[in-house]
Amino acid sequence: MEKQIRKWETTLQSDEPLLDRLRRLNPDGYPATMKGDILALKVKSEKKPIVVCWNGEEIHVERRQPKNPFMAWSMDLKQFKHLFLSGKTPPVLVAMNNDQKNVKASADHHNGALALSFMVMFQECMEGGKK
Repeated sequence: MEKQIRKWETTLQSDEPLLDRLRRLNPDGYPATMKGDILALKVKSEKKPIVVCWNGEEIHVERRQPKNPFMAWSMDLKQFKHLFLSGKTPPVLVAMNNDQKNVKASADHHNGALALSFMVMFQECMEGGKK
């Protein structure tokens, strides 16, 4: 799992369009992307969630307790394996829509789009362990 998380971090760090979206300014000239924890993925049997954080310059994926994440999604290990390791799941967005009670997000379109991009990239990196 740790190897796949590192692969996900490398993928996020090397995606230039994604980095452009992270660095984008709002119409007033301020950063459109919040600094700190953008996404927290909690698998109930794991001790520490997977957290994607942005410091204004770099994006990192870490295993730790999140600090006020923009989006938090909790699931059990069976659901995690089905979504990310089976290789036969629908897109992450469909899975999230089917499990709204376990998804909490603030109401900001830019950060919401980023969090969904992170999840789709995670699914692509992990699915079936083939990618």
